[in-house]
Amino acid sequence: MKGSDHKSKFLLTHREREVFELLVQDKTTKDIAQQLFISEKTVRNHISNVICFETHNT
Repeated sequence: MKGSDHKSKFLLTHREREVFELLVQDKTTKDIAQQLFISEKTVRNHISNVICFETHNT
């Protein structure tokens, strides 16, 4: 796999993927924040980034 091909496979940041994986497990923003040691606002920002990414790339 070429370098650019490999990079395009990971379009979300590691943290965005972590948040999204917990979100699809029915975790609340509070649960996610506590598990990842970040604020609830940061969790909401990551969720927003994923949603915006998805809507811009469909």
